[in-house]
Amino acid sequence: MRTLHRCLTAAWVVVCLNAEVRRIDPPAEAESGMPFLTNGPGGAVYLSWIDPLKDKQHALRFSRWSGSAWSQPETAAQGANWFVNWGDFPSLAVLADGTMLAHWLTRNQVGGKYGYGIRVARRNAATQQWSEIHGMSLEEKEDYAGFLTFVPNEAAAIYLSPPADGGHGSHGEQHSHRKTVRFVSFSVSGQLISDKELDADACSCCQTAIGKTRSGLIAAYRDHLPGEIRDISVVRYADGAWTQPRVLHNDGWKIHGCPTDGPAISSADGAVAITWLTRAGDVPKIQVALSADEGRTFGAPKRVDGGNPAGRPAITAYGAGYLIVWLEKTASTEAEIRARRVDRDGTLHRAFSVATATSGRATGFPKVAVSGDQVLFAWRAERVRAALLTKKEIEEKEKEQK
Repeated sequence: MRTLHRCLTAAWVVVCLNAEVRRIDPPAEAESGMPFLTNGPGGAVYLSWIDPLKDKQHALRFSRWSGSAWSQPETAAQGANWFVNWGDFPSLAVLADGTMLAHWLTRNQVGGKYGYGIRVARRNAATQQWSEIHGMSLEEKEDYAGFLTFVPNEAAAIYLSPPADGGHGSHGEQHSHRKTVRFVSFSVSGQLISDKELDADACSCCQTAIGKTRSGLIAAYRDHLPGEIRDISVVRYADGAWTQPRVLHNDGWKIHGCPTDGPAISSADGAVAITWLTRAGDVPKIQVALSADEGRTFGAPKRVDGGNPAGRPAITAYGAGYLIVWLEKTASTEAEIRARRVDRDGTLHRAFSVATATSGRATGFPKVAVSGDQVLFAWRAERVRAALLTKKEIEEKEKEQK
């Protein structure tokens, strides 16, 4: 009864999900979706999402977690003709000086079903006004650019784009909708600095990931390799140049199409962790690979799931290690959002459930972020949801699994 009482007495809590997990749903509208969590300066957590509006319009909104409540939502952008898709979601970045960047997707008004591009906007820290600063593939009628991921707390991002030459060939067996991996960066005031190709042929609709290390950046994405192999590749930026792509681990997942399930990364100083889904050999796995040398080398991957994962992993730094969340199937259409800690030495702690969910696209991609002693989770269940655990409560939940 102690847990139930604590959950019901705080004004911002809706209901307990199970044990110590507390719901802290954000001020999002009914039918909202595409939640995204990010940390700002000092560890503050921001949650962004898309709200549906009248006349088939949409708005990209965000709120800051104060430690006990969400702030009133602010609107970064709104309009008509948006491309709203469960797997290609908007995101937010908060820079050290308080400047913010956001991205979302819009359709080409005379294009086909998948003719869309990326819009990037900047929020001035002093005036708090948003202005659009850049767009990618906005004139594409049948193809698209998307799956952008900002560098944490920086005005730069990795994304997928049609090839610059307009060709659709590939070095695999299929030849439709080839995507390249690109890196884009902006000045402090929002001017474009560079837009560079990192890989000429990647999997066409999987999320990208990028993190910072002591000496530079490390990016991960699902590659498109000869023989229709869709394993994870990494590139590093150090000493003023990007490395050539290399496969993180030879899973050997052969699939004639894109699974729409990319990697996630967490990095700090010299430590890097990358987590991803593979279904190689028809055995679904959520794996994590760890590096202690800024991503130059990685140890053998460790499996973190419970035996039947739907996928969609996310990862965040947690103390001296990491916390991974993913979607685990429990029945044909039912699932749980689960979480598991892994130490930097590879020690795996016991997995625990955060919430029940459906295993379909409607749940979206679960997200996680840490602010001090609090761990926040976000996902979709008819609208955007969020939940909270303290680090002490996570340790208690791990003990409950013994």
